[in-house]
Formats: sequence, structure tokens, C-alpha cells
Amino acid sequence: MKKLVTLLIILALATGGIFAYDSTLDLRTIVDQTQGMKITASQFTGTTLEALNSAAEVTSYTVTSHGSFDVGWISVISNNLTGYYVTASATAMASTVGTTTSYIDYTVSFGTDEFTTNGATTAYLEPPKYALIAQSLESLSPNSRKITLKISADAFNSAAEGQYTGTVTFFFNAT
Repeated sequence: MKKLVTLLIILALATGGIFAYDSTLDLRTIVDQTQGMKITASQFTGTTLEALNSAAEVTSYTVTSHGSFDVGWISVISNNLTGYYVTASATAMASTVGTTTSYIDYTVSFGTDEFTTNGATTAYLEPPKYALIAQSLESLSPNSRKITLKISADAFNSAAEGQYTGTVTFFFNAT
């Protein structure tokens, strides 16, 4: 009887393999493009868009003399597979009294890539110069580059009295 029970168990186990089925589960997802850009007070090293949104922002800077001034960081986070680049434009600091407008020109620098304002004409940082560039990305990645303003002694010291304002604008371009 023991031999019969043992034989039945062996047969049951052996035939169970004959009737086994394979099953598969295909997984799919869509990862949306994530990108953000901000002028931050310090180099951004966060790993999420929320971290960039929470980073201290620089929205203005007061110039009190000529010289070179580190005013912030252009910071980007992106997962764009083919990369991106950031360009910029700037207007000279201008002061208008009555019908007369006076200008203080300055240079905007991102390391070795820089451009200089020229009176009433908007100046542009254009390729092959960039504020930031990433050729390709394999994941959500942060990137920052220091923004430096350079104002010559001649431009600052020879300016007419007045309250001057200028603007630097950044443009994000996914490639």
C-alpha cells in the first residue's frame, strides 16, 4: 500500500509538470518630460522639480559700484533625453529723466561664455555660446552655472545721475 501511495504521489507530481502553463505580464509606462528653470541664490544640486521650486530664488540685484559681481546661478532640472540649452538676453541699465535716457552697459558672464549690453539695443547670448547646455540626459538631472555681472569703472563713474534698471532674461530650449 505504501508503494502504491508513493507511486501515485510521484505520478501526480510528474503529470503536474506536463500541464503547467507559462504566463507573462508586460509592463508599460510613459515618463513625461520634466523640466524647470530658476535663478537660484546658490548652485542647485537637488534631484527633483520640487527641490528646484523650493530653492532660494534671486529676482533682483542692486549694483552700488563698478566691478565684478556674482549675482546668482541659472539652474535647470530636466530629463529631456536629447538635452537642452539655455540662452539669454539683456538690456542695459537705463534711467529716463524727461525725454533723456542714459545707459550703463555691463557684461553678463557664464564662465567663458559672455555678452555685453549696448545702450538701447537688446543684447543676446547666442549659440555657440550658452548660459547652460546639456547634450543628452539619461535621467532627471540638475545643472547650474554662476551668473556674473561685470561693470566697468568708466561706464559706472561716467553715468548721469538717476535710478537705473536693466533686465537679464533666460530662454530654455529643449533639443
